[in-house]
Amino acid sequence: MSRTPHFSRRFPCSAAGAREARTLVAGFAAKWLSGDDLIGFELGAGEALANCVEHGGGPVLSVDCWLDGRRLIAEIRHQGRGFNPPECVNAPPQGAPRGYGLFIMHEVVDGVEFMDGGTGLRLFKKLPRARR
Repeated sequence: MSRTPHFSRRFPCSAAGAREARTLVAGFAAKWLSGDDLIGFELGAGEALANCVEHGGGPVLSVDCWLDGRRLIAEIRHQGRGFNPPECVNAPPQGAPRGYGLFIMHEVVDGVEFMDGGTGLRLFKKLPRARR
């Protein structure tokens, strides 16, 4: 019986914790993704982690990644303030100094799902063979 590959870890909810988490998520994802797919997944996870630190807070970030057969999934949670995610995510106005995180996430992965009042999210990236 084969086990589904899985990565699970907790990090301090800090810039250093987010950087370490992003690096480890990218290392896990590199087993199945490459090129633009890997860059997009890492970028999406990095934006989610940075948003947790900047806007959510709490002492801990938790990260779980796994395969569901056709997609690589990253679930990222924090213990701080949640938010009401927008129903539609548009690019910020041209020249805006901030506000790109959610837009970037939606552009570089195949799906974004918010959970638990905005304290958690899942990023989905289809595996290359699943696109065919």
